[in-house]
Amino acid sequence: MLSIAIPGLPPKECSPNARVHWAVKMRSSRDWASSAFYCAVDARNRTGEPEKWRNLDNAKVSVTFVLPNNRRRDVDNLISAFKSGLDSLVRCGILRDDDFKHIELSYKAIVGTEAMTIVEVTGEA
Repeated sequence: MLSIAIPGLPPKECSPNARVHWAVKMRSSRDWASSAFYCAVDARNRTGEPEKWRNLDNAKVSVTFVLPNNRRRDVDNLISAFKSGLDSLVRCGILRDDDFKHIELSYKAIVGTEAMTIVEVTGEA
């Protein structure tokens, strides 16, 4: 299993309920995607066998949002805001594609001490 820890949660500006200027949303999405991309590449390279984690065809992707407190949050908005993070897994070459034929997705939210997003990938090339 490849475990990718991304600091923080997807930005609220990327939520479908955010009422922000399109340029603000684009910048937030780009920054989040960049962070996810580099965390994914780093995690893949630290496995010692990075070729095993390239172009996975039938991957299971489990995303855990670690919330810093017990405040009420809508998980659907976190899932939608994570889209650019998932696209980054394709862009860095871990996943072949992020459509329903290539991945099986699951999401959950837990309360922890520090906000982060943990992505766990299992699968076959």
